[in-house]
Amino acid sequence: MRDLEGIVSENFLSDEECDHFINYHKENFFLKRSYCKLHRKTEVVKAYEILGNSVIKKLYKRLVKFAKDVDPNITVNYFEIVRWPTGENQIGHLDFDYHPHTSIIYLNDDFEGGITRVGDVFFKPKKGTLICFRGDKINHEVLKITKGERYTIPCWYRYEKRKNS
Repeated sequence: MRDLEGIVSENFLSDEECDHFINYHKENFFLKRSYCKLHRKTEVVKAYEILGNSVIKKLYKRLVKFAKDVDPNITVNYFEIVRWPTGENQIGHLDFDYHPHTSIIYLNDDFEGGITRVGDVFFKPKKGTLICFRGDKINHEVLKITKGERYTIPCWYRYEKRKNS
């Protein structure tokens, strides 16, 4: 279904898959692994650095296939598993111009606030749903999380390098 000047794909991940990624984040972030970082107050697991993990690799392949369905000239640049604590938000912004598309997979919806604004559309997170839009062209933000924790998998896509003929 197209919406948000982009794409909304409900049930992109199953409840079990969403729970797996949340648990993966919880188990790995606090071990201070090299692929974990703080960004403001969000806790980021740089999933693209651990493609050796079979579940992460499976998601990567699924995101690459999704990218090809959106635009045959793009592929995954990188993706992360992010925990957003109560009080955190992301002000309106555009992504880098080399990221023509952005997607967000919502891993949970048992929190308050944390609504995503894409252009003039407000999207209430729904567990397992993926939204995709032109992050380089459409201003977007995350409203303040007022209660609970918000978990997402943001992904940024890039144009594939063309081979010289």
